[in-house]
Amino acid sequence: MRYLIIIIFFILSCSKPNKYSLTGNVNLNDDDKVFLVQMKDNRPVLIDSTSVVSGEFKFSDSINFPEMHYLFFEKITGNIPFVLEPGNIKIDVYKDSLRSSKITGTKSNKDWTDYLSETQSYTSELNNIQIEINQSLRLGDSVLIYDLEEQFIDMRSKLVDYEFLFMNNRKESYISALILQRMIFERSIDYDKADSILNSFDKTLENTNPYVSVRNIIDNYKLSNIESPNIGSFAPKFSGPGIDGEIISLNQIKSKYILIDFWASWCEPCRVENPGLTNLMKSYNNDDFVILGVSLDVSRDAWMKAIEVDGIDSWIHISNLEYFNGPIVKLYNIRGDVGIPSNFLVNQERKIIAKDIKTDELEFILNSQLNNLN
Repeated sequence: MRYLIIIIFFILSCSKPNKYSLTGNVNLNDDDKVFLVQMKDNRPVLIDSTSVVSGEFKFSDSINFPEMHYLFFEKITGNIPFVLEPGNIKIDVYKDSLRSSKITGTKSNKDWTDYLSETQSYTSELNNIQIEINQSLRLGDSVLIYDLEEQFIDMRSKLVDYEFLFMNNRKESYISALILQRMIFERSIDYDKADSILNSFDKTLENTNPYVSVRNIIDNYKLSNIESPNIGSFAPKFSGPGIDGEIISLNQIKSKYILIDFWASWCEPCRVENPGLTNLMKSYNNDDFVILGVSLDVSRDAWMKAIEVDGIDSWIHISNLEYFNGPIVKLYNIRGDVGIPSNFLVNQERKIIAKDIKTDELEFILNSQLNNLN
């Protein structure tokens, strides 16, 4: 009997840490459905569902590591993002503003709530500026677009500064791993810096999905970077179909400097950069500088629409409409796990002199190089 008690205690003690209990309060009718959803490969996957009883709903099961999940409701538009992890989680649902719902009970959700609270003003302002940029694009007001882009970059910089501070102060936080993962996906952080931050994280994060994802991207980058076009090497020659179906080659472009820019209509960071690049290009003669856009779109209509909306019809455009499988994309080692935007600045000799640069850095390099030529 004594040994049986020890075995039962051992089983309970081993399983208890992985258990979660999620309870919620919501003003819905009995039997209205609540859905627990997780995103896998950018697709929603139903994990569980339950019904509302007397204004409450409950989920319980086990989970090994923290993971971002979402609550959907049968009669409410929208969802609630939260971290599902071992422990007791409580959510007070605000029907009129799901994203304002109160989430309490575990450390990761406290970190998540703190992060959302501290960044709300930044994200709200960024959204407002983006709306104004879109309106200005339709009006064709290039001066206002440039000013708004400067505001966007400044506000984005403030948000990133806070995120770096968050990751530095909360090295054990699952939310820190999520932030770093998003930065990697958006290509808003240097790989060496991302590697340093990742290595500083607490070992308890090593088996979480965002940590594993970032580690794989960085490791793959290191392995493949030897074969990627690097600064100082000649830009690989290529040709591809332009907007009207004509074949355009890198060799036939006679400008002194060419920015080979990999982008797509579905790439939000690309779309934010596009108008600024166009304004910069207008500052130079085509003999001095042009932009060669290589689109990763698969839909010609989406490609054409994005060119029109972003006002980048002055660029030279190429696309095989083959996503990450296009020959030019593969030639320049643009991979899905790293993402876009990605760019290469080449000089008169068609050597790569810079890569993955922002608009302000591009302007500085061009002015320096062109002044030296003159």
